[in-house]
Amino acid sequence: MESTEKSLLLGTPGDYRPMAYHEPFTDSYRGFDIELAWRIAAELGYEVVFKEISWDMLAHEAKTDAFDMAIGGISRTPQRKEELILSDSYLETGKTILCREADAARFGSLADVDRPGVRVLYNPGGTNEDFVKTHLHHADCRVFARNAAIPDCIAAGKADVMITETVEAAFYTRQVPALAAPLLAHPFTREAFCIVMSRKRADMVRVVNLVLADFRARGILQGMAKRYFDY
Repeated sequence: MESTEKSLLLGTPGDYRPMAYHEPFTDSYRGFDIELAWRIAAELGYEVVFKEISWDMLAHEAKTDAFDMAIGGISRTPQRKEELILSDSYLETGKTILCREADAARFGSLADVDRPGVRVLYNPGGTNEDFVKTHLHHADCRVFARNAAIPDCIAAGKADVMITETVEAAFYTRQVPALAAPLLAHPFTREAFCIVMSRKRADMVRVVNLVLADFRARGILQGMAKRYFDY
């Protein structure tokens, strides 16, 4: 499906709770970023049309105008800033771990994670993969394509640690009592999420930034964060 004069084609991987995820039962997208996208579109007078994209093809699809905007827990990295058209940041986060509650005392630092025998899962094509390849050299690190299924794997004991962001870790520790995020208050990195604009919509980045600034000034972003993950 393509965008029209009255619609915005929104790309999202749809696999990242609570930022943006596909709900099969209702065949709809939910989450913080989905609500934010609807709010931005409403401010600018557009409807939203969703398009599923993948993390590893994000840059290519942005450069080839496969969508108008992309959202869904996309970190504002120096590399992406160099290659793509990004909005200002709208939510601060950082890398951390998700593990079983029973193992929480076992992981007091990144060094405790990076040990032989520690089974680490991460999703491909994004900053989680970059973090793992840069910082974890001794743990048993494995890519797992379905990001939204990783927490269940951890809870079931099929792996020990998930590398993720603080927002996702905070969400799952509230939803699943068997899970814990022992390093949540001390993330390994400081990052922020942004919206990716396609080249054909490059002229919209200024107005999107104005809307984001207005949402922050009015407390809308802060209120949403409180609702979704008690930030």
